[in-house]
Amino acid sequence: MSDDIVAKLETFGFTINQAKVYLSIVQSGKTRVGTISKNTQLHRQDIYKLLPKLERMGLIIKTIDKPFMIESVPIEKALGNVISKERDEANQRISSLEKNLNDLIKAIQKQPEIKEEARFILLSTDEAIRNKGKLLFKKPRKHFHVAITMEHILKLGLHHFRDFLQEISDSNAKLRLMIVGFDDMNIVHETLEKAVPKTLQIQAKHIRKSVCANFQIIDSKEAWVSTQQKTELGYPCMLWTNDQNILDVYRDHFSKTWNNPKAKTIYRNIANPITPQLNDETLMPLPP
Repeated sequence: MSDDIVAKLETFGFTINQAKVYLSIVQSGKTRVGTISKNTQLHRQDIYKLLPKLERMGLIIKTIDKPFMIESVPIEKALGNVISKERDEANQRISSLEKNLNDLIKAIQKQPEIKEEARFILLSTDEAIRNKGKLLFKKPRKHFHVAITMEHILKLGLHHFRDFLQEISDSNAKLRLMIVGFDDMNIVHETLEKAVPKTLQIQAKHIRKSVCANFQIIDSKEAWVSTQQKTELGYPCMLWTNDQNILDVYRDHFSKTWNNPKAKTIYRNIANPITPQLNDETLMPLPP
């Protein structure tokens, strides 16, 4: 008896002994338990226990003779029925899972939003800022709004600024960049040309004076603000908060600065224009 054929029958859900008995019946055409026992080297009592399962699977038929005869249903029909049954059960399970998914989506959408408790964190080390910054691109982002001075960009290093913009581009997000101060516009333009990826959807403006700079807001849920305190490498420490009052102050300031007639557009690369509303704006901290 071919071990390879037995192994293939196992893929249809047969046990080894069921496969041996069924194969013996198929090869014999019409047979008796005694013959099956000789062919398979299985005890007659074990064969009697296996036959009812093969009948329920629709694989064999027993005659009413005494002693009864056993014959197989044509294998292509018998095993085709097994495949059809498996397919129907799989389709029913998929349909059930799809229904459960839709029910879950509807149920979750009806749940009240859990508001996060307001927190304030001073990121006073370079490692803390890096670790916090790495988490920010772990979820989808849509809009980045950054208010920053050229001095801050140059202090951090152009490669950090370029990597930051590349992260935004890779996330398929849009950026509004407000550069504050610095009169040498040639350096400003040169910096942007070197740092901005060609694929980044960006609008950049320049304004000579602003009350606030070097701050960022994330999805209207988190604010990052540079402080006067320095890290061990001399970079600004960052204040992180999700306090809505603080967020409102910086959102309002960015909006007013962006729409100030003195703010001049200095760079534009946009496939789909950024909407003027500040809802769901995303502002990200630059790495140290």
